[in-house]
Amino acid sequence: MKGRRQKQGQRVFVALDPPAEVCSEAEAWARHIARSTENLRVVPARNSHITLAFLGERDEFEIEEIIGVIAETTGPVSGLSLGAPAWLPKRRPRNLVIDIHDDRDELTALQARLARGLHESIGWKQDRPYRPHLTCARTGRGFDPVGLRLPVSPSIAFEAVSVTLYSSHLRPEGAEYEVLERFDQ
Repeated sequence: MKGRRQKQGQRVFVALDPPAEVCSEAEAWARHIARSTENLRVVPARNSHITLAFLGERDEFEIEEIIGVIAETTGPVSGLSLGAPAWLPKRRPRNLVIDIHDDRDELTALQARLARGLHESIGWKQDRPYRPHLTCARTGRGFDPVGLRLPVSPSIAFEAVSVTLYSSHLRPEGAEYEVLERFDQ
């Protein structure tokens, strides 16, 4: 556990961290697409993660509770691989993602344990079915991907490196993530 800094009213989320080479391959893939697609902002490899729970604004007390839940629910996650590319959300697509295949259901089980623990601890409720993915690029509102052919995404099998509680700082040039607590796998 390292990197903990606490502030009032932080915008936080819990994520699974893939290995650096997975993040680098996803970034390179998205950069290839961005060369021929207007207004596509590539997510740098250093910001790549698989969100387990977006928790919104949380105070210092809740952050301590969240850290406890992560510590209790985290376990090894293997049998993962990059899947097909997609645009999310379906209704107004703004995010270019690569779906994550969870061959052993370990990621799905981890996310379910975490969601249950967060609900019991801080009253957090998941607002949609969980769909594991790696966001590779973002676009502005009004973007229409219809007719845009996506190249095949990289095919890489991997295991989780860590589960991390991040604080998200929104900037005009993109989000900046700060590690509040990391649990190595």
